[in-house]
Amino acid sequence: MHVSVLLSTYNRADYLELSLLGYMRQTHKDFEVVIADDGSTDGTKALIERYQKLASFPIRHVWQENKGYRRAKILNEAMKLASHDYLIFSDGDCIPKGDFVEAHVRNCQKGYFLGGGHVRLTKDYSADLTAGAVGQGLYEQTLTPEHLWNLRLKQWKNLFYTLVGKKRRPKFIGLNISVDKRSVFEINGFDENYEGWGQEDSDLRERLKRWGLRPRSILTQAIVFHLYHEPHHTKARRPNLAYSRRSDIPIRCVNGLEK
Repeated sequence: MHVSVLLSTYNRADYLELSLLGYMRQTHKDFEVVIADDGSTDGTKALIERYQKLASFPIRHVWQENKGYRRAKILNEAMKLASHDYLIFSDGDCIPKGDFVEAHVRNCQKGYFLGGGHVRLTKDYSADLTAGAVGQGLYEQTLTPEHLWNLRLKQWKNLFYTLVGKKRRPKFIGLNISVDKRSVFEINGFDENYEGWGQEDSDLRERLKRWGLRPRSILTQAIVFHLYHEPHHTKARRPNLAYSRRSDIPIRCVNGLEK
């Protein structure tokens, strides 16, 4: 099965390199990476050009001018470039476990979209992590029994939320989601009215559910390791919360892949 992995990034070339090295360790080989770049000016383009020559998988790059946090818009542009019919969404500051893509492919099933798990790396560990260590897979040693227990607990909660049809649950986040491309295009992709940090992934989840897909948690199987960074400066203001809770949200957003 061929897969397109979409990675969002902004001015974190050092983290993006570690992420790409993680994709070079994948057990499932039939994938491409599409990098959704929200206006980087820190050498990200040169890094991508270097890895386009080094990596065994195709790497595509789409860039937009920095006009604030516009992750929803650049992910839509990345989707238009995706070559394959199944999409995995993650971030360029996340390093995938070696079987990450394989886990999504193994659990892919018609009528479902998937949400995986993540481990948050500490500030010191993230600063000290080297390309060599990633190449050897040493970051996977941070997946402790405690982390696995917490992921299992969230898995059970998500199963319950799915069974009872709880709104705004399960809480899938954009650093680890997969879905077939056709379904995302049917609901017109991400709503580009989401600018500033937050809620664009939750909005996509709810519209996919209303379209007819069922969420499935694979938190303990498909895992990424999230490198530490300070929260985006717009997070505290939660700029999109009211918009995300309005009563008249259409299944197919107006300001999306098509305008």
